[in-house]
Amino acid sequence: MTKKRKKNEKASESKVQKPAPNRKKRAAAILIALPFVATAVFLLVCVLTMPDISDSIKSTRTPKITVLAADGTEIAAYGAKGSPVDLRDLPPYAAQAVIATEDIRFYKHFGIDLRSVARAVITNLVRRRKAQGASTITQQVAKNLFLSSKKTIRRKVQEFILSLWLEKKLTKDQILTVYLNRVYFGAGSYGIDAAALRYYGVRARHLSLYQAAVLAGLLKAPTTYNPLAHPEAANKRARIVLANMVKAGFIGAREALAAAEEGARTENSAKDLSKRYFTDWIANETDAFLGSVTQDITVQTTLDITIQTALTAEIENALNGDEARQKNVSQAAGVVMTHDGAVLAMVGGRDYAKSQFNRATEARRQIGSTVKPFVYLTAFQKGARPDDITEDAPLYIKGWSPKNANGKYYGKISLRQALIRSVNTVAVATAMRAGVGNVLKTARKFGVVGSDCEANAAIALGVCQTRLIDLTAAYATLANGGTGVYPYGITEIRGRNGKVLYTRKAGERARLADPKALAEIDSILEDVVREGTGKKAASGILTKGKTGTTQNYRDAWFVGYTRDMAAGIWVGNDDETPMKSVGGGSLPAEIFGRVVYTVSFDGNDDGYSDL
Repeated sequence: MTKKRKKNEKASESKVQKPAPNRKKRAAAILIALPFVATAVFLLVCVLTMPDISDSIKSTRTPKITVLAADGTEIAAYGAKGSPVDLRDLPPYAAQAVIATEDIRFYKHFGIDLRSVARAVITNLVRRRKAQGASTITQQVAKNLFLSSKKTIRRKVQEFILSLWLEKKLTKDQILTVYLNRVYFGAGSYGIDAAALRYYGVRARHLSLYQAAVLAGLLKAPTTYNPLAHPEAANKRARIVLANMVKAGFIGAREALAAAEEGARTENSAKDLSKRYFTDWIANETDAFLGSVTQDITVQTTLDITIQTALTAEIENALNGDEARQKNVSQAAGVVMTHDGAVLAMVGGRDYAKSQFNRATEARRQIGSTVKPFVYLTAFQKGARPDDITEDAPLYIKGWSPKNANGKYYGKISLRQALIRSVNTVAVATAMRAGVGNVLKTARKFGVVGSDCEANAAIALGVCQTRLIDLTAAYATLANGGTGVYPYGITEIRGRNGKVLYTRKAGERARLADPKALAEIDSILEDVVREGTGKKAASGILTKGKTGTTQNYRDAWFVGYTRDMAAGIWVGNDDETPMKSVGGGSLPAEIFGRVVYTVSFDGNDDGYSDL
C-alpha cells in the first residue's frame, strides 16, 4: 500500500469519528433549552389544570339554620358559612385585626410579599426547619378558595399564578372581602359572620374590638384558640393581636389595653352560652322534620328567654355555692316545659364552653324515687286507695332486702304517707301487689323508663335509666290530667322567602291513665312538697312533685309542676362518683323552688304570673 493511500484512509477514518461542529452546537442547544422547555410545559400544565375560577367564586354555601326564641329573638345560627358581609359594613378594626396579624403589608405588595418570603427563607435556614411562613392574604384566598390542600409543587405554582391573577382582576378591598367571607375560623365556621354568630351570638357588624381580635387570633390555630373551649388561650392570643394592631398604627396603646381588660370581663360566660344546649338540640331535630336541609331555614322555637335566664342562673348559683363544693357536686341539668311538652328552657350542664354534652337530652341515669308516683298510680288503677293501711316491715325477695333511706320502719302506714315520706319498702311491696309487669307497663307508657328496663321488684326504686327531658314530660302528663306528652321545641320552620316548610299541629293524644287515680296522685304530690321530702321546693307557689335519690347518692332529682309548667332538675357527677349525702330533697328541690318563684311570682296577691 502506498504512503498516499494510507494517508487518505486515515483522513477518511478521522472524518467518520469526529462529528461536525454544527451538530455539536445543536446538541448543546437542546441540552440548554431542555430545562426551559420542561419548565414551560410544567407551567402550561399548571395553567391548564387550574380549576374554573368563576365557578369557585359562585360556589354554593352550606345552608344556614337560624334559630329564634319564642319572642322572635335570634338565639343561634348554624351552618358552615354565615351571610356574606361587605367590608364597608364591618367595623374598621375587624379587618385591621386580620391584616395586622396575617399580612401587615397587604396593601403594599402585588400578591406575593417578596420581603416576607426572603425573611422566611433566612429564618427557616437558620433554624433548619419550617419556623415561619410567608403566605399573603391573597395567596390564602387563592389556596383556600380555588385549590386543594395537597402540598405539591404544582399546587404552589398555581397558587402564585392565581395570586397574581387575583391582584390584577380584583381590588385589595375585594380580595380582603372574599378572604373574610371564606376563611375558616374553627368549630365549623367559615367566614367572619358565621364565626361571630358561633362564638358570640352576634352578627359580624356588631363585633367589639376585643371580639374581633379573638377571631383574628383564631386564624393561626382555630382549635387551640377556640374561645369557647380554651378561653384563657384565646385571651392571650387576642392580646397579641391587639399589640400587633398598635404596632401597625391601627389603634392606640390605651385603646388596646382597654379592649383587653373589657374583653376579660365580658367574655362569654356559661350563662350566655347555656341556651346553646337547647339550640343544639333544635338543630339536630330539624332533620327529623325536613330530612336533609338543602336551603337556608329559620326555625321558630318555644324557648322563653326569661325562664332560660332564670334556670341558668339558679343552676349556676347552686353549683358555685358552698354546698356543691363541699359535697362533691360537679354537674347539674334542668328542663322546663309547658303541660303539653313545649320546652321553655333547657340547661344541659355546668358550662357549655367546656362540655357540649347535653345531660338533659343525652344522659340516661337511674331515676330513684321519682318513679314512685307511677308505682302508686298503677296500684290505684288496680283498686288500691291512698288511705289504705299497710305494714312497713323488712322485706326479703330472693336474697334482696330493700331498705328505707333513714334505716327505719314505720309500722302501720297509709299509702299516701308512704309516698309523701318516700318509703322504699312500701313502694316495693305495692309494686308487687299491683304486679311489677303492670308497673313497668305504666312507666313505659308515660315514658319514665325505656325498653331495656326489666320487670322486677327493684323497678319501684328507680333502678332503670331515663333522660331528664323524658322524666319531665312524664310529670307534665300528670299535670295535664293524663294526656300523653311528647317534648318539643319547634313550632314552625320557614325556608327561602319565608315559605312555611313545617308547622306543628296539635294532634290527637291519648289519655294514659284513669282520671280518678291521677287526681289522687296529684293530691299526694302536693303534700310531698308541703310536708314531705320535697319541702325545699316550696316557694309560695302551689307546687307538686317528687324527689329522687339513687344508690350511694350518685344521682339526685326533683321533678314536679305548677299550674303553668313542669320542670325537672338533676344533679350529680358525669363519672357517677357518689356525692356526699346530696338527695333530691336538697339541691335539686332548692333549685326547682327558686326557678319557679323567679318565673312565676310577680307580686300579685295570688302569687302567680300570667304565663
